[in-house]
Amino acid sequence: MPRFATNEELVAITGLQRQSLRLWVLRGLLPKPTLFSDGRDGVRTRWPYEAVERARFVMKMKAQGHKLDEIAEMIKTRWPEVHTAG
Repeated sequence: MPRFATNEELVAITGLQRQSLRLWVLRGLLPKPTLFSDGRDGVRTRWPYEAVERARFVMKMKAQGHKLDEIAEMIKTRWPEVHTAG
């Protein structure tokens, strides 16, 4: 079974709140997560594990002074096969 990333992992890497992670998906910075219900605790978010690598990449590029729109273009080149919500 493939490993998935959690909201908590991405929040720890980016310092963002969960709602902001959704905005990053819309901007093409992160891949779209899968929503599922475990039948007890409501809806949960399961990110493709690649989201961890992409979040680290975004943070590295931000630290180098790149703007999010520039980073989104870099991501299209680096991960061309990935479909985002944006």
